[in-house]
Amino acid sequence: CFTAGHPKAAEPSYQNRRLSEWLRDFDNNNLTPEQQATAAEAIRHIGTVALPSLVDQLSEEKEQQFKAKMEQWRKQQTTAADSVPRPPDPRLEALAGLDALGSEAAPALPALGKLLHKEDPPDPRVMYVVARIGPASVPLLNQLRTNDVKFLRLGSKVCLNLISSHSEVLYPSIAVGPDAPSFNRRLCEFNLLIMGAAF
Repeated sequence: CFTAGHPKAAEPSYQNRRLSEWLRDFDNNNLTPEQQATAAEAIRHIGTVALPSLVDQLSEEKEQQFKAKMEQWRKQQTTAADSVPRPPDPRLEALAGLDALGSEAAPALPALGKLLHKEDPPDPRVMYVVARIGPASVPLLNQLRTNDVKFLRLGSKVCLNLISSHSEVLYPSIAVGPDAPSFNRRLCEFNLLIMGAAF
C-alpha cells in the first residue's frame, strides 16, 4: 500500500550519498579495489531497504536497455575518440550490491531464480550471487540440479559444494575492508571453478 501511494519513495542513502551513487562505484574501472570495498561497506550499512531497488535493476527490460546502449557505445568507439564513457551496467551494480548484502539478500532469491530460468544463456554472475546468499539458496540450487540447461546443472552442483565446504570463493577469510577480495575477483575465481568442473 505504501509503495502504491508513494511511487517515488526517497532513495536510501549513507554518508550523504544515494544508493545509486554507491552502486555506480562497482561499475567504475577507475576506482581502486579499496574504493569498491568502501562501496560494499556502504551497501551493508544501508541494509535490506536497498533490496527493492536492487531487484528492480535486475529486470530483463533494464538488461535489454543496457545492451542497446552498449551497442551504440561500441559504434561510437569506432568513429570517435575513446573518451566516450561506457554506459553503466545496472545488472552488474545490482548483483554487486546483493553480493555485499550476503545472506541478507535472501528475499531476492525468487527474482534471481527467475533470471536463471528465463535467460538463455544464463548469467553466471547471477548463479554466483545465489550461492553467496548461503544456506537459504540451497532449495533453489537443488531444483537446478535437474534442469535441462547443462550450465545450470553444473553450476548448481559447484555452488552447493562451495556452500557445504565453506569455500574461500564464497566466504573469504577477509570478508570486509580494503583487503577483502572484490566481487569481480571472486566472480573470476567462481568462473574458473565452473570451467574446471566442465572439463
